[in-house]
Amino acid sequence: MFDILKVCGQNIRRYRKEKDLTLEQLSHSLGITGSYLGYLERGQRNTSLLTLAKIAKILGVPPDILLRVPKDEFEKALYELHDLLINLNDVKHVTFLKEVMESYLKLKDT
Repeated sequence: MFDILKVCGQNIRRYRKEKDLTLEQLSHSLGITGSYLGYLERGQRNTSLLTLAKIAKILGVPPDILLRVPKDEFEKALYELHDLLINLNDVKHVTFLKEVMESYLKLKDT
């Protein structure tokens, strides 16, 4: 079994750092203290869904992504690919990558 608070905290920290936000910057945007955000990132506090939704919005990710736990290395890689595609935010790029993947899979099967 996993600790959902630790998982959520690790995900918040990871996405915060990817956005080059300091603990202070994110906590200020949320209207909470830096120490409270630190507790959240360490999995030592349980936040409300509203705060989780605010965090996700500021970090530019869907709220459910902050709660996900990869089961293995494959799923971790899949989540990372998903994040890259979400961050592209351009349907042309995503469509192109889908076509490349489909072509690769056809070649692989021959």
